[in-house]
Amino acid sequence: MKNILIYLGLVVTIVALYGFAFAFAVNPEGDGKKIFTDNKCNMCHTVTSQGIESKKSDAVDLSNVGKDKTAEFLNKYLKKEAKLNDKDHKSSFKGSDEDLKVLVDWLLTLKTEK
Repeated sequence: MKNILIYLGLVVTIVALYGFAFAFAVNPEGDGKKIFTDNKCNMCHTVTSQGIESKKSDAVDLSNVGKDKTAEFLNKYLKKEAKLNDKDHKSSFKGSDEDLKVLVDWLLTLKTEK
C-alpha cells in the first residue's frame, strides 16, 4: 500500500511539473506579434493578415514582408544599418537583440498575398 501511494505521488508530481512547463512555454508565433505591438510598430505599420491595424491612413502593410526580404536585411534595416529605397527606417529598434531576432523571425513568416 505504501509503495502505491509513493508511486501515485510521483505520477502526480510529474504531471504537475509537465503542466507547469507547458504553462510557461513560449509561443513562438505569438512572441513576434507581441514584440511588434509592445514596441509600437503598429503606430506606423499595419499587418492586416494578423489583424493588426494602424491608426495612420498611410500605414505600410507588412502582411507580405517575409516574401522578398531576408533576416539579415531586416535586422540591419531595423537597426538603421541598411536602407530600403534609399531611406532609413524611421526609428531604430530599441529592444534587445533577442527580441529583434524573434521579431524578424515572425516578420519572415508574413507571406500573405495582398
